[in-house]
Amino acid sequence: MLAAIITSLKAEKKRRDAGETITADLFERLEPKLLGIGAVTLTPSTETGKSSGLTFHYPPYAVGSYAEGQYVAFVPWETLKPYLSPEGQAIFAGSRPKGDADDN
Repeated sequence: MLAAIITSLKAEKKRRDAGETITADLFERLEPKLLGIGAVTLTPSTETGKSSGLTFHYPPYAVGSYAEGQYVAFVPWETLKPYLSPEGQAIFAGSRPKGDADDN
C-alpha cells in the first residue's frame, strides 16, 4: 500500500511541476503501516454508500517543501483489495467521481 501512495504522490509532484527532484528520502517519514502513512479519509464513489478508495492527506513539509503546500494522495480500492478483509472489501465499490480530485 505504501508503494501505491508514493506513486500517487510522485504523480502529483510531477503534475504541479514542483521543481524538486523526487528522491526516496522525501518519503522516508512515511511508514508501511496505516497510522504511519498519513491522515486518511474514505474517498467518494460513483456507487451510493460505497467508497472508491482511500485519500491520504499530508501537510506542508511532510513530503515536500513548505512552498509546495499540502499534498493529497488517492489510492483506488482495487489497489487496496489484496490488503482488505471481506468486511473491508464490502465498503468499497465504484470509481472516483469526476471532479473529486479537483476538490483536494
